[in-house]
Amino acid sequence: MLKLVFKICSVLLIVALAVLGGFRLHAWQQEAKSADQMAPTNGKFVETPYGKIHVSIWGEADGQPIVMTHGMAAWGGLWEETAITLAKNGYRVIAVDQAPFGFSDRDDTDFSRSRQAQRIASLVSAMGLQNYILVGHSYGGGVAAETALRSPDQLSGLVLICPVMVLAGEGDDIVKNTVPFPLNVPWLAEVLVSATITNPLLTGFLTRQFMHQKDALTARHVEILQRPMALKGNTEHMVIWLGQFLAGDPTAFSRQRENLSKLKMPVALIWGEQDQVTPIRQGEELAKIINLSSFIKLKNIGHMPQLEAPERFSKALLDSIEAIGRPGIGGPGIGRPGIGRPGIGGQGIERLGIERLGIERPGIERPGNQPSEKLPIALREGFD
Repeated sequence: MLKLVFKICSVLLIVALAVLGGFRLHAWQQEAKSADQMAPTNGKFVETPYGKIHVSIWGEADGQPIVMTHGMAAWGGLWEETAITLAKNGYRVIAVDQAPFGFSDRDDTDFSRSRQAQRIASLVSAMGLQNYILVGHSYGGGVAAETALRSPDQLSGLVLICPVMVLAGEGDDIVKNTVPFPLNVPWLAEVLVSATITNPLLTGFLTRQFMHQKDALTARHVEILQRPMALKGNTEHMVIWLGQFLAGDPTAFSRQRENLSKLKMPVALIWGEQDQVTPIRQGEELAKIINLSSFIKLKNIGHMPQLEAPERFSKALLDSIEAIGRPGIGGPGIGRPGIGRPGIGGQGIERLGIERLGIERPGIERPGNQPSEKLPIALREGFD
């Protein structure tokens, strides 16, 4: 009996290895194209000290720049629906591909949060951006916060959407995490990643695991996510990134609460109330640390609000950007004196329909009122 069980298990193991090996072979065969061949028509390659960084661009050249970073396994193209709305409202959207995702150069295989922030800063410098707002989602939210801490020049404000921050405890030292054994064996890690993350058959299934409104994922979303999978060396680079991500970045400034509390620019938060990846309690904790300009909570939405409810999310993002302030148009804006869109200063909070909390931010006055009346932090509960 034991011999029979052993034989059956052996056969099953061989079949499983053969199937997994087949996925790796398929990945080798499909990953044959260059970024130049596959980049979208609204894409642009920007030369930086860290290689060519690919960005997707929407909007007129004279619009206020909105630089956007994406989450894990995504790329700039996934911001398409949101970016079109922002462009219609006069903004110029620059959606960055964070290596190894999308079409940016991957020759530099340091994919740590610190290096990603350096890439963003080099891109901003190369493009000559001024008074830009940085928007970061999920994995890209941690990168956005790191960029704000390391390179605050020309940055008007920060919008974090369900960010993956991985904050250290009070007074704790940050050390690297132990990476699971299979990822330390290159051939085994490549087999496992090719059967999951870089397997086109699982793109939709895996993406839905991050969503509360799972039916909102469309064929268009899946096609966008799959587009960079045919790049040369895609699986190998994903293995490198995954190992570094799980290990964590002990040099990242943005993992320390004390550093985040020193951010001077206004920070807006947008969070899905049903987010199971970065639960909203993390947002409530973060809100106590940062220089908060607004906090919008989206009802019945999970970790991917831009896909789950595009119209609601775009409205929330526009309101968050306006709470920060649009430079060069009209009177003073919220959070940045002398910057803003007409109506944002003074009556701006009421116009946006954002509730007042009894929370004061010391030293910031409401224009047109007595000096003793402070500007409250803005919050919208259950935005829909």
